[in-house]
Amino acid sequence: MNGSEGQRSGVAAAQADVREVYHGGWIGPVVSAVVWLAAGLSADRMGMGVGSAVLFLGGVLIPAVSMAGNRVLGDRADLPAGHPMRGLAMQSAFGMVAGLLAAWLLAGVLPGAFFPLAMVVVGAHYFTFMHLYGEVVFLVGGVVQVLAGLVILAGDTSPTLGAYVMTGLLVLMSGALLLRHRARAT
Repeated sequence: MNGSEGQRSGVAAAQADVREVYHGGWIGPVVSAVVWLAAGLSADRMGMGVGSAVLFLGGVLIPAVSMAGNRVLGDRADLPAGHPMRGLAMQSAFGMVAGLLAAWLLAGVLPGAFFPLAMVVVGAHYFTFMHLYGEVVFLVGGVVQVLAGLVILAGDTSPTLGAYVMTGLLVLMSGALLLRHRARAT
């Protein structure tokens, strides 16, 4: 076996670990969908400031709630320390939080831009998951989320449309990931 074949098998094994620990990755998007729905409903009822705060603060809780779901469904809540994919997962999450914070700060100036910009940030964050999980659903889902966010941003739409569209896209992505996870298990 040459060096690149060994590296590929090492990456494939690490991706398999990620899929096993995180149950194919479907838990995070379903938790995220609940947060997006809560943010949209909050924005409709109490204003964009509250809705954007719900998305940002709820978004910070997504990893912890997802890990609790992992723990309920399996042995571990998270990858072990030193796992080669652990750093990538953390970098992706920190980048998303930084992007959401920027969108939240911009919401005071352009309130209608918050949800579409947040869609772009979250969708782009899923690009990394293609490598993390070895799962194309994350790439396709991320591209669709980014494009939908850009279309909504460019259109003359309700300020909360992005929250509801993203909720639906996340539910679809979660369902696709769950189906793929179950298919791998059989």
